[in-house]
Amino acid sequence: MGIKRKVEELQGTSLFSPGVSLYVNRALETFQLTEHRHDFIELTYVSEGSGTHYIGGEVIPVTQGDVFFIPVGVSHVFRPSTPERDKKLVVYNCVFPPEYVKQLQSMFPDAERLLAVYAEPSSSWRQARDPGEFHGWFKELYREYAAMLPGGKAVLTSIVLRILIGFHRLQHSAEGPAASSGWYPLDQAIAYIDANYAGDVTLKELASQMKLSERQFSRLFQKQTGMNYSTYLQNVRMDAACRLLRSSDRSIRDIASAVGYADLKFFHRLFKRKTGVTPTSYRKK
Repeated sequence: MGIKRKVEELQGTSLFSPGVSLYVNRALETFQLTEHRHDFIELTYVSEGSGTHYIGGEVIPVTQGDVFFIPVGVSHVFRPSTPERDKKLVVYNCVFPPEYVKQLQSMFPDAERLLAVYAEPSSSWRQARDPGEFHGWFKELYREYAAMLPGGKAVLTSIVLRILIGFHRLQHSAEGPAASSGWYPLDQAIAYIDANYAGDVTLKELASQMKLSERQFSRLFQKQTGMNYSTYLQNVRMDAACRLLRSSDRSIRDIASAVGYADLKFFHRLFKRKTGVTPTSYRKK
């Protein structure tokens, strides 16, 4: 005779504030939380660490970058890989009632069919890997929810919509006419560049990963970004350099290296060409 697990029932009414059909938190997962199911939809992002996700009767190893869609009624719980304090498992959670998806469908008719899969009562849980942009979306979602500045609900809606559409694209990246044209694979390649710009990210390598010829990759890249590969990579690196110049006291040589340039003279020339001023002048401003 098997041992029946205790599964807690969670109600969304205890989470949602008046006028806000969302709840967002950043949680440190422990061994104390019991397995649970809920009457709301949950989007979860593994932000730090590694562990295990017990979900729908399955055991799924998780690491930073795993994204989950958990529909109503599916039991689950996260467990860190070890109870040791320095081995953390941190996740972002965004939860909302099924009616919220229907509101999004009415607000954005263009995405109505795409969002329908999230509104179905019989939806199954899904998992995807973050190609680079999801971490930023969940961090922004958490900040906006915590601050709730003027216009905050509109910003929250836009971020949730991006997450749902992005998740859908990841789930269907190998299907349909958009995938055959290279659009979805290229979308992931751009996210990879944005997350790994400081490394040796080459056009040849990315084209190979996307199973496209270099010529086809370049053509699609130009179409989607409005610039060639080299210019896009330089712009991403310069944006990162500007952020570091504004927010840190690191040396310019150190910043150049941190964004992918070992040649300091080349970094100076490129920075001035892109911004109109030298790195030193930019920092003083």
